[in-house]
Amino acid sequence: MSKIIQVADIHFGTENPRAIDAFKATVDAIEPDAIAVCGDLTQRGKHEEFEAARKWLDTFSMPKLVVAGNHDTPLLNLYERVVSPFERHDSYFDEFSDPVHLDNAVLTGINTARGWQTRKNWAEGSVNLDDLDNAISTGDEVAEKTAFLICHHPFLSPPDAPMRTSTRRGNRASKRLAKSGFRYLLTGHVHVPSVTVVDHEDDAYIAVSAGTLSTRLRANPASFNLIDISGEDCAVTIFNLHGDRFVPQKPHVLTPNFELKETHLSVD
Repeated sequence: MSKIIQVADIHFGTENPRAIDAFKATVDAIEPDAIAVCGDLTQRGKHEEFEAARKWLDTFSMPKLVVAGNHDTPLLNLYERVVSPFERHDSYFDEFSDPVHLDNAVLTGINTARGWQTRKNWAEGSVNLDDLDNAISTGDEVAEKTAFLICHHPFLSPPDAPMRTSTRRGNRASKRLAKSGFRYLLTGHVHVPSVTVVDHEDDAYIAVSAGTLSTRLRANPASFNLIDISGEDCAVTIFNLHGDRFVPQKPHVLTPNFELKETHLSVD
């Protein structure tokens, strides 16, 4: 049995102090086995924001996997954002970039964020398919455990999310993930939690997006997810902030056959 906390879009610089305090109290009570941070620890990629984020992460003793988000680049330093967009991020969080191995789960991450792109919305995601293939290479350990891929951007836009996403090579990445031994994709970026079965003909995986702990809300209170793996089943519970505490919602229970009474996203 493993318990994983999924959190994203903390955005130090515009963080919600009540959510930050309540998150710490709730996580301490849950005593998870690992924390997956799905990007955007900072708002503008400033050193002081990274320092605050690192100080916050250091208050949690369990293993952590951290991936970068589009806000984790130096927004106001165009040269650095183009030439070395994640140098600051990596200097603070590189030790949290390796895969995390638990008794019955493995977590590994890739970077879908870019410092700059030749398209109007540079903040959108982009998947390097070689990085993806390296991350989801199936070995004996992955075959025996529940495998999670962690990144910032959803490969496909979550249904009904108020913020639509367009990730480069997202459809190809989604199909490759579905054919792999990885059963879960954990992401952030949209600031709204969701649990969706993504079907590609005979292959499928479960996409789980996390909300935000910042003041930058979109149609949902501050939130994070708890993923509880017990035996072959997995339960995803969304915790929403109410006042000064997080309250769990009804869990989404998922079976090995991807049975889930939620919206199914079918892709041709």
